[in-house]
Amino acid sequence: MILIIETAYKKNTLHFFEFVKPIMDILTDAGITFTVKHYKELAAKDIEEAEKFIICGNGLQDTAVFDDVKRFAWLKTTRKPVLGICAGMQIIGKVHGGKIKPRVHIGVSRLQFLEPDPLIRRMSKYDVYELHNYMVTVPTGFTELAETYIPMAFRKNDAPVYGVMFHPEVMNKELIRAFGEM
Repeated sequence: MILIIETAYKKNTLHFFEFVKPIMDILTDAGITFTVKHYKELAAKDIEEAEKFIICGNGLQDTAVFDDVKRFAWLKTTRKPVLGICAGMQIIGKVHGGKIKPRVHIGVSRLQFLEPDPLIRRMSKYDVYELHNYMVTVPTGFTELAETYIPMAFRKNDAPVYGVMFHPEVMNKELIRAFGEM
């Protein structure tokens, strides 16, 4: 079972329909089971019971989660697969010592792959949709997998923990399916 983690300051806002519901639809269509929790409602039991995690993006002006990353400390030790999307990548990076910096981009970009990776390489398109006001530096212990003008994908060296700055729920839906099937 995949635990989809909603990262908006307030749960069940428009953010849900932009960033969470599309992921739910992709997983439902693929026959992959999941549950959804707001990050403020996560309990140790939720982390223990989940097999995988998808940490969703959120709205451009919604930065409250960056001040609350202590709730994601479990990311430092998990060995379970994690996919952080946009704000999710920023959270993963910040938990591991990366720096969040202003960097606005809205639109389609072409990825340049830097390292071979079985998950990221399953994308059929190298054009990606970006919607962000911030970027995150690649933390120590991670490998940068793809870039545009900023790091666009990384993987933790000793665990299947991935971050992508682009939105595969908009373009490259097969990446979410591939993560669900890992």
